[in-house]
Order: sequence, then structure tokens, then C-alpha cells
Amino acid sequence: MHWLLIAAGLAVVAAVLGYRLHRRREQARAYLKGVRSMISDDPDAAIEALSDAARLSSPEAIETYLALGDLFKREGDIPRAMRLHRNMLHRPGLPAGRRAEVERELADDYRRAGMLADAAEAYGKLVGAGDAAAAEGLRDVLVDQKRHAEAVEAHRTRCPPDGRLLAHLLAAQSRELRDADPVAALAAALEAEQADSRSADALQALSEALSATGDPAGAEGALDRALDAGPEAALLAWPALAALPVGFATRVLDRAIGARPGDARLLTLRGRALVAAGREAEALGPLRAALEEDGDGEVTLALRELLREAAPPGPGELAGRHDLMAAALLRSAGLLRCRRCGGGAAVRAWRCPRCGLFDAYA
Repeated sequence: MHWLLIAAGLAVVAAVLGYRLHRRREQARAYLKGVRSMISDDPDAAIEALSDAARLSSPEAIETYLALGDLFKREGDIPRAMRLHRNMLHRPGLPAGRRAEVERELADDYRRAGMLADAAEAYGKLVGAGDAAAAEGLRDVLVDQKRHAEAVEAHRTRCPPDGRLLAHLLAAQSRELRDADPVAALAAALEAEQADSRSADALQALSEALSATGDPAGAEGALDRALDAGPEAALLAWPALAALPVGFATRVLDRAIGARPGDARLLTLRGRALVAAGREAEALGPLRAALEEDGDGEVTLALRELLREAAPPGPGELAGRHDLMAAALLRSAGLLRCRRCGGGAAVRAWRCPRCGLFDAYA
């Protein structure tokens, strides 16, 4: 009888261990399936697989929940991500070392949902508790709130040194100040240039600020440098170009196109400048050429927006405008995609509106 009891006990132990091993294997399979689904860009399958894995209480469950929350955000399902992260914070047994990580994810949920005050408060509490990683989130929320001076200060005092990012922040601050205080705007733009002398954003902001302070020659030179430093961002140079007197703007475009003939973005700027000068009929030529030279679809998307917002054509321009619009609509062009969050955009910006990353597009 004694040996029978021992044998029975060993059998129970073996059954328990076998059950636990089976659960761990099932969790591993589900997690691996979720990862494979993410790799194959099948978010629905990934969400299903990771949800199955998360229901299995294992040491890997926290990682699984975080991966699931990231997928929800990638799919734009912010309310679901928010609920998941709130539930994680209320879950008993959450290690203290992981709590701050989950709180940062929840703060990011608030930001993406447009709940900027809640996001700033959540990030502020984390920063106050000594969480260095939350400082970057706080900085991004301050940019969203147009509190650029505070964002610059947060970046300088709490974030890792990054001259290129600082140049973007100072350029945004310069544009914010330009109408109310052109002198302060110029000071911020000069500081942005000092932070990164090859930042197209900083140089374009400097050109805009110099125009606002009555220095078109200086603005012309800054814009020359901006178009050379960031050819891929040439479409963003339109505000700086439009602020120049016509003769100065023409010289800038002549030099840039001379250096890069056939550049679709520069041809688009040429067409826009002609439209702004009241020479709509002449603008059709460079705009058609820009569409023909467009190698990545960005100019096609920009022309669609430009034509959609343009004033009605005159009697002599109707046929040419119609042909250009038809060609732009028929041409295949995918959205620009943020390299971090995958968010799509029809028009380039310095910063992804979805995740806040600067220089987000290739």
C-alpha cells in the first residue's frame, strides 16, 4: 500500500508537470504564430494568436500583452489598446519594473487618441518619478500641444543629445513665433541651423524667418542650401519659396533645376510659382513634366491635392487642367508610409501626425 501511494503521488506530479509543460508549449506556439503573422503583415491573424497566448497565464504574458497593444495601435484601434493597458495596470502581480513601461504605453495611447492633457499629465508623473524614457514622450506631447519652447527645453534637459531632432524642434518654434515676433523667430531659426547645419527643415525655417525680417537675399541663400540639403523634402519648401519676391524665387528654382534637371519635386515648385504669379497657362508645362518624372508617387499625390484646392480654371485653361487632373488621378500612387508606425499620409510633413516621428518618410 505504501508503494502504491508513492506511485500514485508520482503519477499526479507527472500529470501536473505534463499539464504545465503542455500549457507552456501552447503559449509558445501561439506567441510564435503571432510573431509570424506580424512578419507576414497579417494583423488580424496576429491579434487572434496573441490574444490566445495572452489568456495563458505564463511569465511571457506581459510581453504578449504589450505586443498585442502595439498591434492594436498599428491598426488604429486606440480605444482597445487603451483598455488593454489599463487592465494590465490593474492586474495583480504586475512586477514593479514593468509598471512604468505599461504606464508609458497608456500615455502614448492618450496622445494618439488626442487626449493631450491626459498624455502630458501621465508622462509628467513618470518623468517626475525619474523615468528617463518618458521624457521623450512628454517632449512629443508638448510639440502636439504647440508648446514648442517647452518641448525644446524638455529635449535639452531630459532627453539624449540629438542635434537633428533639436533642429526640427527649433524650426517649429521659429514658425510659431514668425508672425507675432519675427526677431525671436529668426533667433530660433539661427539656433536650429547651429544645431544641424544640414537640416533642410532648419534652413527652410531660416529662409522664412529672414523673409519676415526683410532680408530676401539672405532668405534666398538659405533656401538654396535647404534644397541642396534635403532634395526629398523639396515640396515642403513651398512656404519659404512663396515668401520670396518673384525674382529671388525664380533664381532659386533656376539654380536648383540646373543642378537636378528633371527633378519632379522642383518642377512641381516651378509650376506652383507660376500659378502664384498668375501665369496658370505656363504652369501646365512644368506640372505635366513633374507628373511624367515622378518616380515614387509623391508628386502625383501632391498634384492631386494642389489641383483639388486650386481656383477654377479660366476659359483657356479648362482643357489643359482637365487633362492634368485626369493623368494625376489615373496614375498609380500609394500613400507615404511612416517608417516607425506605418501610418499613411497623402502629403509629406516634417513629422508623422500619427506617432510624432520627425523625418518619418523615406
